[in-house]
Amino acid sequence: MHYDKSKSHVQLERTVSQVPSVLAFNQTSPDANQFGESFRILLRWKGSIYKFIWKHVAVYYFLFYLLSILHGVLDVEGKKTFEAMAKYCLKNTNSINLMLMLTFFTTTAMQRLFSMQTMIPGTAKVITFFTMSIKPNMPEGPIIVEQFARWTVLAWILTFRVVCKPLRSMFPDMISLQVAGIIREKERCILERVETEGNKTPRALVVIDWMLLLLKETAIHNRFTEKSNHLKVLDVVMAFKKNCGNIIKFATKNIPYALIQAAIIVVYVYGLVTLMARNFEEAGTSGFLEGVVNYFPVIPSMQFFIFLIWLNFGRTAVNPFGADEDDIDVKLLFETHVQDSYRLANLYGQELEHIFGAMPQKQYNDASPLQNATPVGK
Repeated sequence: MHYDKSKSHVQLERTVSQVPSVLAFNQTSPDANQFGESFRILLRWKGSIYKFIWKHVAVYYFLFYLLSILHGVLDVEGKKTFEAMAKYCLKNTNSINLMLMLTFFTTTAMQRLFSMQTMIPGTAKVITFFTMSIKPNMPEGPIIVEQFARWTVLAWILTFRVVCKPLRSMFPDMISLQVAGIIREKERCILERVETEGNKTPRALVVIDWMLLLLKETAIHNRFTEKSNHLKVLDVVMAFKKNCGNIIKFATKNIPYALIQAAIIVVYVYGLVTLMARNFEEAGTSGFLEGVVNYFPVIPSMQFFIFLIWLNFGRTAVNPFGADEDDIDVKLLFETHVQDSYRLANLYGQELEHIFGAMPQKQYNDASPLQNATPVGK
């Protein structure tokens, strides 16, 4: 068989770059002790502050020099009015208390973000607990495990569709989930009927109720290796349900838009004030340096851009499930959970010998008296 090694190498690099562990390694914080690392961080473009503010910088300086040209073409009375307004703005630049407003806004947003991150539900623990808790080698075992794993992933998707616009665009309705093979036709009809009947229970929690009923059926038919496993898996599922409910509450109890609007208005008003703030009296009497400051507003613009970056940091924390580079990549999380569900569900029918062949401990396993022991609870 002949193949193009260069193409296969490129394809392998692209595939490896999407592995979550590789992504985590690439996004690890750099070593602060390494010489020159600080400069490399400053020169980074992707996800940088430069990428966010460069348009604002261009507009800011365009308006600043446009006002400077306007001052130059005005008549004597117009210049006096312009200079009076500039003096008034210069006097009041420090009267706008941005620190208090932005501190309150970003603190509220970050506390909400950190509490949400600790509550993000995972599917691997739930699926693993169930797979390892039921009796091995049952004819119906693979079917039950596949059903439980698929419902777990479905509940996760329905949870994050509420808060994540990119995932909602990926799966806009129940039909799209059925086409992707995540949901069956009968399940789709039931979930669609839930909303038409006026039931306000979130769809994700309805699916988790199905998982609880499956646990109940598994316990009734004595499919757990031990009776206590039923309660152990039930605790894990209820913790998963609580986290899903908390994520849904994260979307329904958002930060008030009035607070976000107030922070945005204050920052941009400060930017407009610094555009106009100039000291023409000192520029005319003190010499060259003050004139340079009037026409190259480095310090006022730097203060405005710092506040602007601070504002953007808070706004990113308000909606961490968006499509920005700094947001949580829910699409990648979805792909990871789907792959994990297949891998963990397949563990039910696998043995170490299927992977490694004959193991050194096989002779002891064959002679072990526990192999023919009666399971606890029988």
